[in-house]
Amino acid sequence: MKFGLSIKFVAALSLILMAGCSPQSKKASSHQASSSQMASNTSSKTSKPQKQSRLATQQGQIKTALKACVTNASGKTAGYVKQIGDHQPVEFSGNRRQRSASVIKIFVMIEAFRQIKAGTLRLSDSISIPQSDKVGGTGVLANQNTQHLTCGQLLNLMIKNSDNTATNVLIDKLGGLGPINQSIKKLGCSNTSLQRKMLDYSALQSGRDNYTSASDVGKTLNMIYTHRLLGSGWDTKMLNLLQGNANQTKIPAQIKNSATIYNKTGEFPDYGVQNDAAIIQKGNRAFIAVILSENGTQSSQINAMSYLGKRLYQIIFE
Repeated sequence: MKFGLSIKFVAALSLILMAGCSPQSKKASSHQASSSQMASNTSSKTSKPQKQSRLATQQGQIKTALKACVTNASGKTAGYVKQIGDHQPVEFSGNRRQRSASVIKIFVMIEAFRQIKAGTLRLSDSISIPQSDKVGGTGVLANQNTQHLTCGQLLNLMIKNSDNTATNVLIDKLGGLGPINQSIKKLGCSNTSLQRKMLDYSALQSGRDNYTSASDVGKTLNMIYTHRLLGSGWDTKMLNLLQGNANQTKIPAQIKNSATIYNKTGEFPDYGVQNDAAIIQKGNRAFIAVILSENGTQSSQINAMSYLGKRLYQIIFE
């Protein structure tokens, strides 16, 4: 009988203890979860302003570097810099219309690939090279006795070697200035126009030159790099051409061994023109930098561009 009472007593005591501990345990667990959630919310709230602050600081540094380039380049200089992604571009006179020099060849390339995509032209098409299209300046084709080249070979010479003769032949093959300007218009590049073939001095004397703006070129490069111009396959082919550009003496000069470079330069010493339009990529990050400079001194222009490339590399990648 005493043994039975003892068992009942122990059982009752256990029930009381369990009843007493259970709510406290749940309360403690709930408190821990609540504290964890509060910590997470606090972290989320603090990290967003910190990220915005970092981005604002970085944009400020980019603006300072671009302003220094524009100031030191001499002459009339415009600039455009944009990190690939959801970043706003930084510009100085980005919409100002300036002499394009060979940077206009980017738009000739785009129209060529538009026609190739449409099926009216093929990279393997053989194209004749008339004597009337042979001009000096940059490139090697004018001094060769070459009668025919494929469309692909001409594009390669135009972009990688900035060959003026190859450019003139392609302009003719694409239907003249009209289709290229129509393509430019469809891109929304309101400050860009192709008004003459390469080294057409009679056109220059009558007031017709090729023009673009830093913003037009920057936005176009962004579309190519993000595969929103003609589509991934065609845009990749254009990037491959830009990656092989032989002239990397300007924006990429001090960083070309540390990053992947896609660029197209332009020079016209008669008018003090030094231009460069570049995409600089490292890992999964990239930025676009476009500098158009005219009526300036070559050494000042090139030094300013080289400094900008190095400084942007430090700000964005390091």
